[in-house]
Amino acid sequence: MNPPGPLDGVRVVEFGNLVAAPYCGMLLADLGAEVIKVEPTSGDLARAIGPFINGESAFFMAVNRGKSSLAADPKIPAVAAALRRLVTGADVVVNNLRVGAMERMGLGPAELMADAPGLVYAVISAFGTTGPSAGRAGIDLVFQGESGMMSITGEDGEAPHKTATTIGDFMAGTNAAAAICAALLGRSVSGSGRLVEVSLRDGLIAVQAGWNAQFLATGRLPDRTGTASPVTAPNQTLRTGDGHINLAVVSDRHFLEVCRLLSLDHLVHDPRFADNASRVSNREDLARVIESALEKESTDHWMGLFGEAGLAVGRLLDLSAVFDDPQVIHNEMLVEMQHQTAGAIKVSGSPLRLDGAPARARGAPPILGDGSRAILLATGLRNEEVDRLVAEQAVVVGASG
Repeated sequence: MNPPGPLDGVRVVEFGNLVAAPYCGMLLADLGAEVIKVEPTSGDLARAIGPFINGESAFFMAVNRGKSSLAADPKIPAVAAALRRLVTGADVVVNNLRVGAMERMGLGPAELMADAPGLVYAVISAFGTTGPSAGRAGIDLVFQGESGMMSITGEDGEAPHKTATTIGDFMAGTNAAAAICAALLGRSVSGSGRLVEVSLRDGLIAVQAGWNAQFLATGRLPDRTGTASPVTAPNQTLRTGDGHINLAVVSDRHFLEVCRLLSLDHLVHDPRFADNASRVSNREDLARVIESALEKESTDHWMGLFGEAGLAVGRLLDLSAVFDDPQVIHNEMLVEMQHQTAGAIKVSGSPLRLDGAPARARGAPPILGDGSRAILLATGLRNEEVDRLVAEQAVVVGASG
């Protein structure tokens, strides 16, 4: 069994839907927190997204391990009162509901923090909780488009591209978890909680700091360069005899080594490639020459040769190859867990490591309402009251709830 995590003893109440807040909650669970996921009686919307394993959403299970589920209707007075007692007794509340939703449930930050001044209250919103866009609906595609990210992704002359993953959600969840941990650390000194606010769009703007710096320094909009770097060359995806590799040259010394290994020493004396600035300006010509040499041998051949020379080189792996990779296996980035109804499931591991071991939540993702009864009883409701709420379909009690 893993030793207690650094957040052992911290109780988090998550009002999460789909990805951003659930991923934040899962990161905190991986670090040892007790995470109670509050869902409507119909469940987090992610539960309806396939594929399904014995009726359980793989999409939902990907970002909800280590939690217990309370499925209840907050419009019912007895439920609303229980939820208020639950959250005012917690250390952290995190939500990514539409702006104003928590306030309509009587669970907004101002009223809760007035009753529980040590509470860390985290809000993950689309564009921010105040300002001209605060009320707008948002989804990752919108954030990628309005952060500038799509304007610099893809090849020149092609339609704008987005990243395949919903990167805005995962960045927001990560940013929120980091800020929550900082607020908890501050509370240990001051005794006071903090209001933490994270915007999905802001997170995508922030991760483009390097691109932003170029624009802000020069006023020039960046070109779309596909896989190629705008600042060093060759630094891009290149064809080999049987596929592709990613090769990154970041210094003149590295360029000399590439030329030697490819038997292209004459390039060193070509004025088009004399220094990095020249190589960037003539990136396409340089790529063609290098690819003509790379196409004579296989990807494995060049991986071995360049790797032995200490160059930054990598393969292009699909997901089946990723999870077969020895380093991925060593880092335990594929985790098998036993789920109550889905059985043996496989999920992505945590990217966080503590004391040489991956951070790991204690349990599998919850079935809907698996913790409802125990959680409501702990707030002061009696068994018969919970039974009545279940009969009224105001609470869902899972197989173990």
